Amino acid sequence: MKNYLKLPVMLLVLFSACKDAKKRKDKAEGVAVVKLKTHDQQLLALKDTAQAKLHIFLDSLKPHALDSNYRFLVKSDFEEGSSHEHMWSVVYKYAGGKFTGIFADSAVYLKNIKMGDHVLINQKDVEDWAIYDYKRNTDMGNFSDKYLRSKQGK
Repeated sequence: MKNYLKLPVMLLVLFSACKDAKKRKDKAEGVAVVKLKTHDQQLLALKDTAQAKLHIFLDSLKPHALDSNYRFLVKSDFEEGSSHEHMWSVVYKYAGGKFTGIFADSAVYLKNIKMGDHVLINQKDVEDWAIYDYKRNTDMGNFSDKYLRSKQGK
């Protein structure tokens, strides 16, 4: 019976992620892509913060992974040739040091990935994470957001 419930919940997560990503894309049409140096020290420090606090994310993901009141996202580097984009995926499972999820962002330069694609992300590759709790209207993580917003248009 439990397996019968997983598919509808996973479809709900996918639909919700894609719908939110489309809204973000529609709103962000005029927003410039933030380009940073490969070894931006501030961004690397924020990744270290995200990695150091990843246990908080994992502790919440375990009991709530398929709960529609929560959304769990991780940011990681996607690459194609020499191009890199750091983007978000909704994750719903963690096992063997890997997150299983659905790509929920809009690639600008990369053509090998599109919204809704299945992804596996190594724990060590997580650059940021976010938890949205819709029941309590709270969020956690998303350490790089403020910094990246300060760099837009520069």
